[in-house]
Amino acid sequence: MTIETTVENLKQRSPVLRSRILRMIHEAGSGHPGGSLSVIDLLATVMIAWGRFSPHAVEKDWLVLGKGHAAPAYYAVLCELGYLTEEELFTYRKADSRLQGHPDRRKLPAVQVTTGHLGQGLSIGAGIALGEKMLNSEKKVYVILGDGDLHEGQTWEAVMASSHFHLTNLITLVDLNGLSQHGKTERIMNVEPLAEKWKAFGWTTISIDGHRYEQILEGLQEASFSGSPTVLLCRTIKGKGISFMENNPLWHSRDLPTDLYEKALLELGQK
Repeated sequence: MTIETTVENLKQRSPVLRSRILRMIHEAGSGHPGGSLSVIDLLATVMIAWGRFSPHAVEKDWLVLGKGHAAPAYYAVLCELGYLTEEELFTYRKADSRLQGHPDRRKLPAVQVTTGHLGQGLSIGAGIALGEKMLNSEKKVYVILGDGDLHEGQTWEAVMASSHFHLTNLITLVDLNGLSQHGKTERIMNVEPLAEKWKAFGWTTISIDGHRYEQILEGLQEASFSGSPTVLLCRTIKGKGISFMENNPLWHSRDLPTDLYEKALLELGQK
């Protein structure tokens, strides 16, 4: 399959994936729509179009969702892959549901790593990558981080360790939407210049538009030939795809009432 065909397929499924996110949050009466919508294109590309994550794959790669609060995006992709039914998505955040507010591998076997505390995702991913390297495995480890992860010292310790141990099987994608629940992340803790920092730690560093599927795919392709761990610094838009959510920190975590839910679905061209 060519990149052009893959990109077209991802574009066609994008409204469906986004509508699943909105439906889960609407039904639950809570959730994190903004960050889920900013990261969904990254998750979809890695898990559907690139890595080995099919239920039928004999050898599976690893996915660590460092920004665990974006679980609706993760569940939307797992549904696309066939791990979940559309009906189970309605149980998100309900009592005794397998679909918790943060991914929990004890409840949902399709989740490889339980996440939620910002700053721990890359440490977990680096440990897995080191283990797979010691086993001479061909498995790749994909870690999805958010802006908040970069405000945690543990992340930068893992950045150093990953380079030190030459973890060429580790690919990190950072969802840089620039906003937190409290406003612009640069006002909370300015971490720029990011590209220069990651390069200084010995990482192959690629800056892309995190909503352009072809750029994500090209970055992943470059990572597969890298002689060092690779980071894709992905500039994204919080709430991407829904006009009244885009670049609005109010949509970091909140309910999606019926009128706005229906308006959002119309924007996506979904019933």
